[in-house]
Amino acid sequence: MAAATLIQHAEYSPSLPQHTTTDQHTDSFALSHRTGSIAELHQKGLLRSDNGWRATSPSHAAVGFASQPITFRLKLSNTSRRPLQLWVSVPAPYIDRIRAARLNATTEPLLPMRTQGSLWPFSSRLISLPSFHWPVIIPANDTITLFFEVSDAGPTVFPVSVQGDDDLVHSSVTRATVNGTLLGLSLFLLAINLFLTLRFRTLMLAWLTVLTVSVMHIQLVLNGFGAWIFWRGVPALDAVITTSMLTTLIAFAQHTLAALQPPRLYRHLLNGLSLAALMLILLEFARAELPIQALTIVLGIAGCGLSLVIAVSCFRHSLYARYFTAAVLILTAGIIVSTLRTVGVVPVNVLSDSAFSLGTILSAVVLLAAAVHFFWREQWLRRVAASDRAAEQERRLAIQNRLEDSLRRHKVTGRPNRSALEACLTDRPSGKLQIVVLRLNRFHEIEHVVGHQIAEGFVRDYLTSLEEHLRHVGPDTILHIDNAPVVSINTMDAAFVLARAIDRQDPFWQQLVDFAAPDCRYQGYTFNWRCSIGVASLPHHGDSIQEVLSAAGYASLQKEPINFYDNTVHEHQKHQQLLMLDLEDAFRSDQIQLAYQPKVDIGSGRIESVEALVRWYHPEFRMIPPGDWIPLVEELGSITRVTRWVLDRAAADLAQIRAHYGQQTRTAINISSRDLAIPELAEDLERIVRHRGYTPEDFILEITETSVIRNLALTIERLGQLRRCGFGIALDDFGTGTSSLSALTEFPLDEVKIDRSFLTRILWDEERQKVFRATVELAQSLNLRTVIEGVENEQTVQWLRQFKGLKGQGYFWGYPTVLGY
Repeated sequence: MAAATLIQHAEYSPSLPQHTTTDQHTDSFALSHRTGSIAELHQKGLLRSDNGWRATSPSHAAVGFASQPITFRLKLSNTSRRPLQLWVSVPAPYIDRIRAARLNATTEPLLPMRTQGSLWPFSSRLISLPSFHWPVIIPANDTITLFFEVSDAGPTVFPVSVQGDDDLVHSSVTRATVNGTLLGLSLFLLAINLFLTLRFRTLMLAWLTVLTVSVMHIQLVLNGFGAWIFWRGVPALDAVITTSMLTTLIAFAQHTLAALQPPRLYRHLLNGLSLAALMLILLEFARAELPIQALTIVLGIAGCGLSLVIAVSCFRHSLYARYFTAAVLILTAGIIVSTLRTVGVVPVNVLSDSAFSLGTILSAVVLLAAAVHFFWREQWLRRVAASDRAAEQERRLAIQNRLEDSLRRHKVTGRPNRSALEACLTDRPSGKLQIVVLRLNRFHEIEHVVGHQIAEGFVRDYLTSLEEHLRHVGPDTILHIDNAPVVSINTMDAAFVLARAIDRQDPFWQQLVDFAAPDCRYQGYTFNWRCSIGVASLPHHGDSIQEVLSAAGYASLQKEPINFYDNTVHEHQKHQQLLMLDLEDAFRSDQIQLAYQPKVDIGSGRIESVEALVRWYHPEFRMIPPGDWIPLVEELGSITRVTRWVLDRAAADLAQIRAHYGQQTRTAINISSRDLAIPELAEDLERIVRHRGYTPEDFILEITETSVIRNLALTIERLGQLRRCGFGIALDDFGTGTSSLSALTEFPLDEVKIDRSFLTRILWDEERQKVFRATVELAQSLNLRTVIEGVENEQTVQWLRQFKGLKGQGYFWGYPTVLGY
C-alpha cells in the first residue's frame, strides 16, 4: 500500500500500559519543520534525513501564511528504564487539518496516527475537547520521531507541547480561564450594548453591537467552540471565523462614520474599506484561492490607521474622538500582536492567541465608555436645559415686570423717559402748559475727557440739583411725571413741565439761567455744561405733546442761554430738511455744478491751477450757498458721496479747463475731514481719475486747517496715502485754526493756502505785515507752494509781488465761473 494512502486512511490508537505514571516527562524535546506533506517527504526518503529540516522553537512555531503543507518533526527521547506515557497537544483551532505519523526506530516502518482538525470529521477527535491531543508511549531508553503535516487556509501555527496528565489539565484550565474571562466580558458588553441600542436607538450604538457580536464569535472560534461544532458535514462553515473578522472591520468602519461624522473624503475611504471587506467575505464563501486572512489583516491595519487619522483630526473639538483615539490604538496593538504571532516573532500562547480578541474587546469597552459618557452628557445637558428653561421662565416673568418699568425709565439717569412724559401728558385733561428742555451741549466733550462713567454720574448729580432747584422756585407750577419733576429725554437732554404758561419776564426764567450757567463740581472735577434752554407752549406751538416737545427741542439747539420757540427758526430748520430731501434729485438733474476760480502766480500773472467750487442752483430757492447745506451733508455722513461726485465732474471738465488755461493746469477740489475717516478713500479717488483718463498728479486735494487738527494721527495717515497715490495736498484756510505753525512739518503737504483774513489792513498795518511775512517765509522754507486767498484789488497785488514765488487767488483775477457760462 502506498505511503500516502496509508497515512491518509489508517488510524493508530496505542494501548497504554497500566504501570506508567502520568507525571513523567521527556528527557529530550526537539522540533523542526520543512515544506512538503508527509507522503511527499516519505516518498523522497527525507523523513529520516536531517538535511533541509529547520529547527523550530515550540513557543514560536509559526511560519506565516504558507501556500502548501508544512511538516513538523518532533523527536522525543526517554532515557529512563521504564516507558513514558505522554500527550502531544496542539490548542485548536489554529490548524484546519493535521495528519500525524510516527517512527520508532530507523529500521521500523512509518506508522500513521490519528488525523485531526476542523475540516476533518469531528468524530476523529481523540477526546471531545477543542484542542488536538495525541497519546504517545516512549519505550525505555529509546527515541521516537513524530511527524505532523499541517494544512491551513490561514496562518500556519503549530504551538505543540508535550505534557503529562497533570500538566495537560493545568494548561487546559489556564486557557479555559482566560478564554472564559474574555467571553464573559464580551457577553457583558453585548448586554450593555443591546440595552443602550434599544434605549437610544442610534446607528452608532447599533454598529457597536455588531462589533461586539463579531468579537464574541471570533473568541468562541479561537476557544475551539466555533461553527464546526454544528456543521456535521458542512465544513465550509469554518469560513465564518474569517467572516467575523471582516464583519468586525466593517462594523468598526461604519461606527467611525456614525460617531465622528468625518469629511467627505474620509467617508468615501471608510465606505470603500467596508466594501472591500464585504468582497472578501463573498470570496471566502466561494473558497477562492486567495490569502483571505492575510488580506484581512492588511485591511484591518489600514482601517485602524484611517480611523486613527480621523480621530486625531477631530481630537480637539470632539469628546468622543478622544475616546475613539484610545480605542483605535488598543485595537491596532491587538492586530499587530496577532500579526507578529502569525509569523513567529511573538510567542504563541494563550495571551497572544487572544491578542486580536482582547484588543477588540478593550477597544469596545473604551467605545462603550465613550458612548455612555456621551449619552450621559446628553441627558445631563437635557436636564440642565429643562432646569434652565424653568429658571428662564421665572426670569422672563421678572424681566417682563422690570421691562414694563424700564420702558418708562431712562437707563442712565433712572428718571422717567420721553415715553412716560408723553403717556402722562396725553392722559391729562386739555389745557395750557409749557415744556422746558435743558440741553447739556458739552456732554460728549466731557465724556470724551473723563470717561462715560464719570460723565453719566455727573448728569445724574446735576439732574438731582435741578430737581431741588425746581422744588424751591416753583413747587406749585411743576408737573410731576411718575412722581419725578425732571424727565430724561436722552442722556444730554432733560425736560420738565410747567402746569401753566409763565411770562418771559417772570423771574423764574432768570433763576433757571442762573442755575444752569455756573461751573459745577463733581468728584474733584469742575465742569460747565454750557446749557441751552428751549421753551415751547401748548397749544400755541403745537396741537399735541409730541409737537410741543419737538418745538422745545428745536429751541434748545440755539446758542442763547434760554430760547423761546420761534417759528422762524423752525422754518429755517424745515428749509434745511427739505434741502436734504432734494439733494439726491439735485445730483441727477444737474442742479449742482462746479464753478472754477484760477490760482495765479502773482509775479508772472500765469494761471497754474484752478479750484473747483460747488454751486447748487435750486429751482425754488435759487442759488444755495455751500455753507447752508454742506455742513448738513457732513452731519448726515453723505459728504464722501459729494466728494466723489465733485472729483469725477472735475476730471470730466479737465480737458476744457486745459484748453482754456493751458495744458499744465491742475484742478483743486475740497475734501472734508469726514472723508479722511474712510480707509479706502485713496483707492476710490485714484480709481475715479484714472477712469477719466488722468492721473492723481493732475489734481490737488484741499482740506481746512480746522478739520485736520481733530484727529492728527488719522489725518497724517490718510493724507500720506493720498500723497503716495500722487495727489497734491493743500492745507486750506491756514491761520484760522488753533494749530501751531509747527504742525506744517507734521502733515504731508505740497501747498498751504493763507486765509484771506491775513490781508485785512495789510497795506498800512506793520504788525500784520510782519506776521504775514513770517508765515510766507515759514511755508517757503518748508518747500511748500504758498497761496494767499481773497486778493481783490491792484494795490494788494502790487504789495504781494515782493514775495517771490507767491501764488494768489481772488476776485482780482476772476470770479468762480461755471463752464459754458
